Amino acid sequence: MKALLEKLQTWEETATKREKFLIVFIFILVPLFLFYQFYYVQAKEKINILREDVKKLDLEIKKYENLVKKIKVLKVQMKQRREFLNRVKNILPSGKEIPDILRQISDLAKENNLEIITFEPGGEKPQDYYNIIPLKMKIKGRFRNIVSFLNSIESLPRLVVLNDIKFQVINNQLSAITTFYTFKYTGVPLKKKKTKKGRKR
Repeated sequence: MKALLEKLQTWEETATKREKFLIVFIFILVPLFLFYQFYYVQAKEKINILREDVKKLDLEIKKYENLVKKIKVLKVQMKQRREFLNRVKNILPSGKEIPDILRQISDLAKENNLEIITFEPGGEKPQDYYNIIPLKMKIKGRFRNIVSFLNSIESLPRLVVLNDIKFQVINNQLSAITTFYTFKYTGVPLKKKKTKKGRKR
């Protein structure tokens, strides 16, 4: 051991700068190179791969977050449309209710002391999700009674609107020729209705 220490001391005194540099290179720089080459480079590659994976995951998360937002918006829209549809169903009668509406209009005319000369429903006019049913009516009576009758039509639970009215005076008696529109809910778009008719032919 003493001999080794003595050799090291004498080597340090007798060795050239080049030899000392080589020793430093071998004992310090070579391990650093090996560390860089076999550990740092590989670790850096793994880190870069992980970063790319994180970016992809971030994009996927944002994509799913946007989908969740769209789903929430769609749910709100669906809720609003269902509420609107329920309101529409409440004011648009079904086919079974049409005779009741005709009776209610006839009763309102009588309650307002009007004489019903003619009263008949016309042919249905298909629209998107509903049909228009014209109701042609000719009544006779005082002007104020006719106005009261028209106002009372608005109080009906189902939608009935005045589309046209013409007044006539015959033998000093006032008569009104009216066309009301009521509506029957079908729930079917107009295009599908045409397709079904085409198939029947």
